[in-house]
Amino acid sequence: MAITRTQVSQALGIDPRTVRIGIEDGTIPSVRIGRRILIPRLPFLAIFGADA
Repeated sequence: MAITRTQVSQALGIDPRTVRIGIEDGTIPSVRIGRRILIPRLPFLAIFGADA
């Protein structure tokens, strides 16, 4: 399952542009499906040590 940039920005309380920058520089893992950019849930949670 994947989450959107908007959902990530709301969950972290940051601006969606900050999420976009994280995706562009590789800090936030992402997958492009057509025009949509999705963030895989488990790799995203692993960034914060919440993958267990």
